[in-house]
Amino acid sequence: MRKIGLFLLIGAVLISCKGKTDSYTINGKIVGIDSGTIYLQKFAVSDWVKIDSAQLQKGSFTFKGKIGLPEMWFLTVKDKQVFLPVFVENANINVEVFADSVDKANISGSATHELYKKYQKQSDSLNKLMEVCYKDYKAASDAKDTLKMKKADSASESLDKAVKANVIAFAKANPASVVGPYLIMRSAWQFDLPELEGVVVSFDTSLNSSSYVETIKKRIDVLKSVEIGQPAPDFTMNDTTGKPVALSSLKGNVLLVDFWASWCGPCRGENPNVVKAFNEYHQKGFDILGVSFDKDHTKWVKAVKDDNLTWNHVSDLQGWANAAGKEYGIMSIPANVLLDKDQKIVARNLRGEDLTKKLAELLGPPAAEKKVVARKVKK
Repeated sequence: MRKIGLFLLIGAVLISCKGKTDSYTINGKIVGIDSGTIYLQKFAVSDWVKIDSAQLQKGSFTFKGKIGLPEMWFLTVKDKQVFLPVFVENANINVEVFADSVDKANISGSATHELYKKYQKQSDSLNKLMEVCYKDYKAASDAKDTLKMKKADSASESLDKAVKANVIAFAKANPASVVGPYLIMRSAWQFDLPELEGVVVSFDTSLNSSSYVETIKKRIDVLKSVEIGQPAPDFTMNDTTGKPVALSSLKGNVLLVDFWASWCGPCRGENPNVVKAFNEYHQKGFDILGVSFDKDHTKWVKAVKDDNLTWNHVSDLQGWANAAGKEYGIMSIPANVLLDKDQKIVARNLRGEDLTKKLAELLGPPAAEKKVVARKVKK
């Protein structure tokens, strides 16, 4: 099952466009909360950035400022379960939030948010099907029913394709709005290089300065640098004992750079296939470098031992901010990159039998069946 990203999709939007201004004013009311601090913030790359804050006065608040192109910002009240996404633009925006039912928020005045709401409504049926698929997969996983897990995984892949097609079509139908680039950027991990290149050229040039377009273009550059046929970018990272290991030090074998994490269910589900490939082809010149997106060293080492992953493992313990992951454009796991003996990229994201088939192509039939001497996992 692919990595599941949970997004809070906030409900109905009532728009009353009053014309553009050179600044924004957000007048809001939270029904059910009289006092406290409300924050206006945005998510930039991997961190939250606070834009402004205000004290609630009998539940009311006001934010004022200027913005260039519209952006998705968030209204939040800590410990009150208030987390409301709003496309902010230079306009008079009114917000009404119900503390006990945030999904019934009313937002008016932002034409960009109106378009975003249109997309939400259009994609609602797909989102519901995806939720059902995720629940089916989790139930099958809890029951250790591999057949049902594979069925849910297949359904998830089909839905992913439908979601991608829907996003691309919406972005191309609204080329002058930042909503399209925002949606593409938010789900950039789902899109391959040709898809991103195909959609970015459809954006109006007025969006060139949008942070979302800039982010997409940067991702395109990263993906180009790690295309099949390109030399693998070198990196050095510490192993489980704190000893630095350079990718280039493993040159000479066909090498799988395997991105995973102890907390990633799909990664752990794929590990038996990787172990099988290692046992069959290690004696013929195949090796693996596991790159963990963990933050907890103990859980990382335990997963390595529990899953019998008897090869080199490294991590900077920075989770999704893993430096090697960024360099290779990894935005979802499990993910992998296969390198030839000269460390040129020959394949990406090989799972199950696809990995052993590619190894057979590169190294011939698997080694004669005999017990492989396993490396001890360092603690």
